Amino acid sequence: MIRFDRIDRPAIHLGAACAQLMSSCLTAPDRSGDVADQTRQILAVIDGHLHEHAAGRAGLMMVQVWLADIRDFAGFRAAWNDWVDPDHPPALSVVQAAASRRDTLVEIRAYAAR
Repeated sequence: MIRFDRIDRPAIHLGAACAQLMSSCLTAPDRSGDVADQTRQILAVIDGHLHEHAAGRAGLMMVQVWLADIRDFAGFRAAWNDWVDPDHPPALSVVQAAASRRDTLVEIRAYAAR
């Protein structure tokens, strides 16, 4: 699950799975939307990884989120709350950090048990 983009178009889509752990880190494939839209796109890809390589959303252990602007937290939170399994929420860390591209509003890394 590793994809490399051209150097002039930085993007993140890294993943790995071993016997007991799956890790996936990505940005939105289409960065034209707002933070909620980018979050939904990323979570949809993570869903695919979870169903293919882990125990689904219930297997999520920790999710790290980097927002380009912490003022976008409400948009992230709305998309997150619609997606996350309320019976098995993972540990969640959300911080502000500069992105490699101005149109990247959110980056998410998820760790799940296999």
